[in-house]
Amino acid sequence: MDNQDKFFEDISVLVENMNDHARTVLPVYKEITEDIIHGRISNITEIERQLDYMLAFCFNDEILLLYKAILRKLYYKYPDTVQSYVSIYFDMYGSEDDNFTEVARHEV
Repeated sequence: MDNQDKFFEDISVLVENMNDHARTVLPVYKEITEDIIHGRISNITEIERQLDYMLAFCFNDEILLLYKAILRKLYYKYPDTVQSYVSIYFDMYGSEDDNFTEVARHEV
C-alpha cells in the first residue's frame, strides 16, 4: 500500500467515524430542538450554544433539518442571529452547497 492509498483509507475511516458520531448525537439534538421549539429552552445564549454544537454535524441531513427548524423558530424574534448562523453555515460548508436550500423545504 503506497502513501496515497493509505491517505485515502485514513480519510475514509475518518468520514465513517464522523457519520457514526452524527448518528449517535442525533437523538440528543432532536430532544434539544423540541425543547427550543416548544419554549422549554428559551434563553438565547443557551440556544446559540446548541446551534454552535450542531454546526459541526450539519453535514448530516437530519441534523441540518433540526438546525433549520431552530432557525425558523428564532427568525422573527432574532433575525440578526438567524442571519449570522446561516452565514456561518455557508462559511463552513460552502455557498455552492444546495443542501441547505433543499433541506429547508422539509419540516421537522
